[in-house]
Amino acid sequence: MSKYVWCTFQFEGFHKWDGAKNIEEVSYLASKHRHIFHYRVGVEVTSNDREIEFIMLKHRLEEFVNSWDKNDMGSCESQAERLVNFVKEKYNGAKCFAEVSEDGENGALICENEETII
Repeated sequence: MSKYVWCTFQFEGFHKWDGAKNIEEVSYLASKHRHIFHYRVGVEVTSNDREIEFIMLKHRLEEFVNSWDKNDMGSCESQAERLVNFVKEKYNGAKCFAEVSEDGENGALICENEETII
């Protein structure tokens, strides 16, 4: 059995998808547009005494995301990947996952294996 601590937070930001300009149904996505990006990030822990405090995890992640260019946040997938890489670096390669959604509706999940999908 795996144990994960997780936290959630959100940031306002903008992005665009250049590849959408040739897809009629979603061509509007090629223009810069605003979202409230919702984040859920989890890190594996080994005990019930929580070697990673989730409030502190949240603070570190908020600081990290706050350093990004809010006018070009990138795709949900790219944001999730950045978060996973940050967590792995910060917490000595710990297993983790990151979920990023646009306005809490649609998004992406990056995880190390299928067991992580929650």
